[in-house]
Amino acid sequence: MNPNSDGTDIQRLVGRALVPYSERPDAAGVARLADELITAGEALHAEVATVTADRRTERAGSALAEWAYFVDAGPTGRGDHANWNHARTLARILRNLAVSPADRSSGVL
Repeated sequence: MNPNSDGTDIQRLVGRALVPYSERPDAAGVARLADELITAGEALHAEVATVTADRRTERAGSALAEWAYFVDAGPTGRGDHANWNHARTLARILRNLAVSPADRSSGVL
């Protein structure tokens, strides 16, 4: 997934992960969702990381560190529920990394 300029692809992706437990995808769907979150998140992480720390919000700075940790750590535990929780954590961090195009263009995240 390539996030579009207004962030709607990322919003939809995050929305797919932050549904109630009863609406979670099957195990293969969770794996695909996690892969999509990581792909979109890595691109966004790289973009946000180019902004100097003094021009980033505290929220964006924290999300940068959290993203790196949670992607490297992977799911905590085993099984479908651990994978689902991991995908939801990635989605929440991705949501914090995603900022409006106006904020991106002004260099203030």
